[in-house]
Amino acid sequence: MDRKNKSKLNNKGAAMVLTIIIMAILIVFVFSLILVSYNLYASQNKNLSSARNAEAVNSLSLAINDELTDEDASSNSGIWKFLRTNVAYTPDPNDAVGVNDWEDWPYYDANDTTGKHNEEKAFKYFEMDNNPHIDGMPADVKVCMYWTLPIKSDGSEETAQNLFNTLNNGGSPKGVRLHVRIIATTASQVYETEDVYKLSVKKNNTTGDMVNLKNVFKNYDVADHYPDDADVSNPSDDMKEKWIWKYVGKQ
Repeated sequence: MDRKNKSKLNNKGAAMVLTIIIMAILIVFVFSLILVSYNLYASQNKNLSSARNAEAVNSLSLAINDELTDEDASSNSGIWKFLRTNVAYTPDPNDAVGVNDWEDWPYYDANDTTGKHNEEKAFKYFEMDNNPHIDGMPADVKVCMYWTLPIKSDGSEETAQNLFNTLNNGGSPKGVRLHVRIIATTASQVYETEDVYKLSVKKNNTTGDMVNLKNVFKNYDVADHYPDDADVSNPSDDMKEKWIWKYVGKQ
């Protein structure tokens, strides 16, 4: 009798262990399903965020391209006016080359060792206002602009000294390159593109950009190259210049 009772007790213990093992397997299986479901959900969200970022960046890239290259950009584009009155100021001729050149918006030099033409100094960032009421709008959209020295015919970059001399001798900053980088971020997803434009300048134009920039010259402090007290009734040679941005391509 005692042996039978002991056998039953042993069987009950084995059944409990088997039950625990089965429950553990079920729990692992359930958590595995939850993990797979979460990963699938997160993946779909990432794909959606990436698609939203790409659509926003490419749309904005096309819009900026149209705005900068439009024939009436000098009248209708705030971005164009900003560039016209900020890119390539004439450096102070009393300063040594490289001292205060283009202090307000210096050109970018990837090999800069002075700390005056690095990303921190040369990159200008503009953050777009968010509109949560627009479906698919990325969480954060930034536009980064910077300009570089002209490219010579042999493919090498012009020197600051040459551009310095050109501007101070009445020349224009033709050939400078404008880089427009657009960055969209949603959650952990980032999408960006960079467009490059080349400046073309038409000389000996009786009106140039002066007419459309009259109010800018009057109300905006544009430093040495375009003084805020400029006499628009008697424009200087640089005010007669007609600036045209031509699209080069993607960086």
